[in-house]
Amino acid sequence: MQMTTPQRVLAIVGGAFLLGSGQALISKPITLGPANLTTGTSGTKGDPNRIKQSTPPAEVPVVEPDPVDETTPTDAPALNGEPTTSFAAAIDSLLDKAVPAGTLTLRESRTVWEAGAYFLDARHEYEFDAGHIQYASYLEASLFDTDPDRAFAVADSIPKDATIVVYCVGGECDASKNTAALLEQLGYTDLRIMGAGYEDWVAAGFETETTDEMEVSP
Repeated sequence: MQMTTPQRVLAIVGGAFLLGSGQALISKPITLGPANLTTGTSGTKGDPNRIKQSTPPAEVPVVEPDPVDETTPTDAPALNGEPTTSFAAAIDSLLDKAVPAGTLTLRESRTVWEAGAYFLDARHEYEFDAGHIQYASYLEASLFDTDPDRAFAVADSIPKDATIVVYCVGGECDASKNTAALLEQLGYTDLRIMGAGYEDWVAAGFETETTDEMEVSP
């Protein structure tokens, strides 16, 4: 029998003491299952329910590069004011920056994003509106309390066995853990937490969008 929204909210309250203080919400560690990257269907921009389709690259004619002007520095500016030997080295350092145990590095997050994983933004809604990972959906844990119909609409759009990556500001972020804990209570089996933060994603030059851009997309 299909549960109504009030029944589902009560189930979450009983199972996780909905939106308690900080870590009190999490009664046990989040179960991070093996990646299942075969789920999802084609969708529109702003809809996480999609799998990126790859096509073989067209043949490109070989072009001899112009001679390098050795008087011109080849290194790009350092990231965050830290000296680096090259721009590529700085990006590699960012992609592999240490994250809390059991969470995804920026490189790992990018890999599953390209494979079509669902991304959920657990930050405050005004932060999501101002900018978020492309195709991500807003799902702050408190939304299950303040607007359960909207929260369950997001959750119900994702298959229970799909790979889901929850992110916030990075590090030991309770927001991501709280959202993941609620989804685990609802039966989702492949939950991941991005240990890197949204600002790291931006610093790496990866795809982002704002809510306004989502609304005007065809």
